[in-house]
Amino acid sequence: MKKKQKIAIIGSGVSGLTTAFILYEKGWDVTIISKEDPRTAIMNPEFSSLYPAASIIPHSVYSDDLLEIFRVSDNYFQSLYEESFPGVKLKEHFELFAYKQSLPGYAKFLKNLATWDEFKHGFHPKHPKQDIKSGWKFSGYFADWNVYFPELIGRTLSRRIHFRKKDLQPEDLPSLPYDHIVNCSEIGAVKLFDDKHDLIYRGHILNIKGAPQLLSPRKNPVSYNFSPDPNVYQTESGTRQDVYCYPRKDGWVLGGSRQAGRIDKAGNWQGETVQEPSIIIDSLKVPAQIVEIHADIMKHTFGIDLKKLNPPKAKLGYRYIRKKENGLRLETEEIGDKLFIHNYGHGGAGVTLSWGCALKVAELLGSRL
Repeated sequence: MKKKQKIAIIGSGVSGLTTAFILYEKGWDVTIISKEDPRTAIMNPEFSSLYPAASIIPHSVYSDDLLEIFRVSDNYFQSLYEESFPGVKLKEHFELFAYKQSLPGYAKFLKNLATWDEFKHGFHPKHPKQDIKSGWKFSGYFADWNVYFPELIGRTLSRRIHFRKKDLQPEDLPSLPYDHIVNCSEIGAVKLFDDKHDLIYRGHILNIKGAPQLLSPRKNPVSYNFSPDPNVYQTESGTRQDVYCYPRKDGWVLGGSRQAGRIDKAGNWQGETVQEPSIIIDSLKVPAQIVEIHADIMKHTFGIDLKKLNPPKAKLGYRYIRKKENGLRLETEEIGDKLFIHNYGHGGAGVTLSWGCALKVAELLGSRL
């Protein structure tokens, strides 16, 4: 009987776990190597899988193959939804803009898509002072992270997949005792593989425990992204910002911010900072627009007073998007006598593209099994 080939996955975030899951199913002897254990990791902004909003929409990511990877991943989420995988939900999602915005290329894969002109006279989230000038709505999948991620961890690590907790260094790579290695280290790739295309988005996320479900008049669960007038909310370099709301089983996750920068060798943030107006939540300085814009939408659309809900909890996480001209890295590289497959740089779409990228890794491995 032919011996199983050994493959190592560097990283135990959502990309590493889904890649391990897929490769194990395809017959590999899989080991995950990670400096974090996803079962016990807490509040490390560099471990981005602790912080996703978890909509299945390809935001803040760049790749020439984006449309196909999204299509494959979205289809996989559909299969998970149909088999009632814990935490996978279907919502009526709205993308709304206070300025003219054209449909993205991936719109052709969205279910029940309707453009602004088709629904502007019907129900949609509204802001009392910001007129909506464009947008679209669709039926979109969503991963309720506090349910989905523990289930993904459990289903992956309950298989005969080995787990090693180790903070790898570049000099460790050539001697790793595996036939092939898949790099899902995200920010870790800057150090491990000397990636000089590093660009990180820093994002603020608020959680409101116990907040009610948002429902349309037809009783469909609702989520939204709203991009206000850039004069209302932008970064210090003038980049337009948007806010989003994704209701979960235990409340809401509210965002957001996308501040560009890098992390220095001491682990400190070097980049855009929170501009005024700002507020302090849990000792964290947060753009005030996140709270103010959501409060106006909630009151005007759903009749919900944010001040009467539980106080928000704030978190800060990083998204490694790489530079736009390089984007998502999904390719092979020879280091010594080892084949490495890179699967990182997912930006704000790590969950969205997770299954599509994992299946692409399996394809790149091809007949090597």
